[in-house]
Amino acid sequence: RTVQVVSVLGFAIPGFLIAILLVNVFALGLAWFRPTGYVPFSTSVTGWLGTVTLPIIALSVGAIAVIAVQVRGSVLDTMRQDWVRTLRSRGLSETRILYKHVLRNAGGPALAVLGVQFVSLLGGAVIVETVFAIPGLGQIAVSATAQGDIPLVMGLVVATAGIVVVVNLVIDIAHGFLNPKVRVS
Repeated sequence: RTVQVVSVLGFAIPGFLIAILLVNVFALGLAWFRPTGYVPFSTSVTGWLGTVTLPIIALSVGAIAVIAVQVRGSVLDTMRQDWVRTLRSRGLSETRILYKHVLRNAGGPALAVLGVQFVSLLGGAVIVETVFAIPGLGQIAVSATAQGDIPLVMGLVVATAGIVVVVNLVIDIAHGFLNPKVRVS
């Protein structure tokens, strides 16, 4: 139930609103983090962690919610399979069945969703970088678009598309390791 409630909230609340809420609670209210700005890793590791923690949380809440729902559904579906019942009848423990057999079979759909969520993370980074005033590809894209710098915008689109292709390739290879049926011989 907890996973379902948190997942629904993760679906319903957009990343930029989560970012604003995090700034209000943890930066302005509790003063645990800086509200905006960026400290390079080479300057201060703890300062860098303080400036990237809230943006990471804001970007990942929605993706984690989607992946959690997918994994939960896949695990429940896999647990109903006949071969899992056979493993139980052989006397294997539920923990061993879950971690060694079920999660491996349920991981394929979750990996597919992970690829799609990566693309949405790239899109959400533009807004979250703006909220937290972090210099990154999103800020460069926004300023290049505002200034009409077409070559830079085109370069960013090509670079982003290349990153997406590489991530999808890695996910396809990982899917082949999880599920022997999809391996190419």
